[in-house]
Amino acid sequence: MTAATAPFSMTQAGHITGLPKSYIQALISDDLLAPSRDMRFTFQDLVLLQAARRLLDSGVPSYKVVAALAHVRESLGPIDPKQLN
Repeated sequence: MTAATAPFSMTQAGHITGLPKSYIQALISDDLLAPSRDMRFTFQDLVLLQAARRLLDSGVPSYKVVAALAHVRESLGPIDPKQLN
């Protein structure tokens, strides 16, 4: 992954979504996010993080948010960076 395909840093992802870095780190540990080696995130990652934020804000328990994100991640499958251009 390059900066072009994963342009958002951990700090930016947290700022954009309003999620604390610790929650984002937990999602990485649960294999729901796969940032680049230098901890950069794709737009698709930000969409998942924003969905998590909205679910949490709606009162959905964290364990259900994780289950929902796992289902979404499975249905999306991998993205080919060549298709983004």
